[in-house]
Amino acid sequence: MTNLITFHAISNLVVHGTGTIDGQGEIWWDCYNKARCTRPYLLEFVGCSNLVLRHISLKDSPNKHLAFSSCTNLTIHAVTITAPGNSPNTDGIVMQDCQNVQITGCMIGTGDDCIAILTNTYNVDISRISCGPGHGISIGSLGKDNTVAAVERIHIHDSTIYNALTGARIKTWQGGSGYAKNITYERISMANVTTPIVIDQTYYTLEVSTDVAISDIVFKDIHGTTTEKVAIKLDCSSIVPCKELVFDDVTLTRIGDDQTAYATSQNAYGITNGTIIPSIHFD
Repeated sequence: MTNLITFHAISNLVVHGTGTIDGQGEIWWDCYNKARCTRPYLLEFVGCSNLVLRHISLKDSPNKHLAFSSCTNLTIHAVTITAPGNSPNTDGIVMQDCQNVQITGCMIGTGDDCIAILTNTYNVDISRISCGPGHGISIGSLGKDNTVAAVERIHIHDSTIYNALTGARIKTWQGGSGYAKNITYERISMANVTTPIVIDQTYYTLEVSTDVAISDIVFKDIHGTTTEKVAIKLDCSSIVPCKELVFDDVTLTRIGDDQTAYATSQNAYGITNGTIIPSIHFD
């Protein structure tokens, strides 16, 4: 389906301005929920390079709000993206096959991932993001339909995630292959997040013999609150376990009278440094 706005194969472009691009998505969400239609993205950039977006506002996309595919050297600054928390799959920023990306100072609240980093994407720096509501800042999902994933050198830091389903999340499909590695989440504040830290290698469970390999993942200086008992969920593959995980100075407490939260871990290997609440028991 054609997107509402698409820029294709343009170099040295600056998109800057005030006002709001309104996707008027509510009618699309209703027909999607009733399985009656497919939906366009609000704004997509395909095959662009040396691209700058700043101070633009997007709202109520029919589908994803701001998507990048096969782009290099991107700067995204002070972008505002909003949609209701119950709007279906209205991710804020999605990127695939992109390299050398900087995202700073954005305010994003939608019905899905605030930011989603998909395959063949590397050298990404994300900072000073205000995310909520939504599904946090995610790597993936990766490996759908037996595809090969490649994501590395991702740094997500100095940001706030609140009123969200998940916070820092890595999600892969069984049956895929490839890797997600050298990923750091640090100096992240969580507030009222259902599951603040998630690695899910069984995003969809299948009877398969391959999985996307997850390694060299750091969660450092992450503090805040969860609404549920399980604050940290490491659900890794028995075929390709998660390796080289590092948890350093992580404190997550449960909202309410009983502030006890828990961590669950299977097929995960790593180390802990400093104060870790809840405690993690690696395999």
